[in-house]
Amino acid sequence: MPFARPPLLKAIPICLILAACGGGGDDAASTPPPSATQPVAPIGSPVSPVSPVTPIAPASYTIAGTVTGLLDYGSLTLLNNGADPIVQAADGGFSFPVPVAAGGAYAVSVSAKPLWQSCSVANGTGLANGDVNGVSVNCAVAQSMVSTIAGSTTAGYANGTGSVASFRQPSGVARDASGNLYVADYGNHVIRKIAPGGVVTTLAGTGSPGHVDGMAGSAKFATPVGIAVAASGNIYVTEFYGNDIRKITPGGTVTTLAGSATAGSSDGVGAGASFNNPLGITVDANENVYVADYSNNMIRKITPAGVVTTLAGTTTAGSDNGAAALATFNGPSGIARSPSGTLYVAEWFNSDIRQISPAGMVTTLAGSGATGSDDGVGTAATFSLPVGIAIGTNGVLYVADDGNNLIRMVTPAGVVATLAGSLNPGSTDGAGSTAMFNQPAGIAVDTSGNLYVADQANNLIRSVAPNP
Repeated sequence: MPFARPPLLKAIPICLILAACGGGGDDAASTPPPSATQPVAPIGSPVSPVSPVTPIAPASYTIAGTVTGLLDYGSLTLLNNGADPIVQAADGGFSFPVPVAAGGAYAVSVSAKPLWQSCSVANGTGLANGDVNGVSVNCAVAQSMVSTIAGSTTAGYANGTGSVASFRQPSGVARDASGNLYVADYGNHVIRKIAPGGVVTTLAGTGSPGHVDGMAGSAKFATPVGIAVAASGNIYVTEFYGNDIRKITPGGTVTTLAGSATAGSSDGVGAGASFNNPLGITVDANENVYVADYSNNMIRKITPAGVVTTLAGTTTAGSDNGAAALATFNGPSGIARSPSGTLYVAEWFNSDIRQISPAGMVTTLAGSGATGSDDGVGTAATFSLPVGIAIGTNGVLYVADDGNNLIRMVTPAGVVATLAGSLNPGSTDGAGSTAMFNQPAGIAVDTSGNLYVADQANNLIRSVAPNP
């Protein structure tokens, strides 16, 4: 029987099924073949984002330089653009911790400096286009300014203000915490007081030489030369030819602490002890008194009870260093004491500055023993008949260099510098070496570094201030 052809209707579903299954044809709904312009990833998968570029921080540069001329007793504070402080305690290099952005401005300045030093900055400003290493800070001894507080060059004995007052060979000067000055008025045989403002009065003594204890107005002194003020307000005075140590209480009572009118070198208590032309004097926080016993070539100590002992030196003049009992002095004239207990002595005949440690060892801090006016370090420096000596809160010593008519400074390391005066005697006020003195004797210093000088042959009390 012939093969029967299936009806057409039955073939249609097969074609539809084939079309739906994607088989052949140009139907627009068919999925196009892959192309180079189409993503490789399956349709619907997210495209990975491009990683962001990390911004490059602007370059920054250090600001650095060198300090020269800084002395050994203080520190220097530097700023950059008014901030970022550096404290520099010695010569050498420095670098500010905070860098400056590329192209940014820098400005190096001095914020603080040691007393009696001036410091200037060179190459300290500009724009930071690279590391800066050439800033230069140069320090030197500050210019001083000398002025007259009281007295006139004519010797006399008059109270009053400023130049109205007169003195006769003022030799010692001391200052209390309230700013009052006390003067051992050697030729008038009295103790004078100068209040702030230059008002001069007589604190004790009558103007006639003698040795009378009692109330200040009736007490008598003989050639008072050295003076010191204790924290208690007690005032201690050495009498050069009276050979004793006097005490004036805040209430105005004058007594003899130690010594008698007879010259000698005996240790002992009160009048049982003896001195020979005592000159410089200082007092510690416990009110022990220390005396430069000039003609005995000794350093003496007096307790508040009047017990006198010899700390260093013998009656034989010399310049030997070493243990206190074996060391020798020659005309010790001024004395100062540090809070740590070191004593500093100005020597008239040896023209030097000696020191006595708390352990009793004597050494030379500055001066060669030969007279001269050279600045320098240690024994390279020279003095001429130094008398007064005072110590500042920074450990710096100030010396009235009598034979040179100069005011000198000695650092703890023995660096000697001249602050004021010229070698020629005179009474001119002014700056630095234009000012003149005539045999400056006593010297005192306040906490701000201002100096007070008994200008003996000028009959004046002078001030020497650091000039900013």
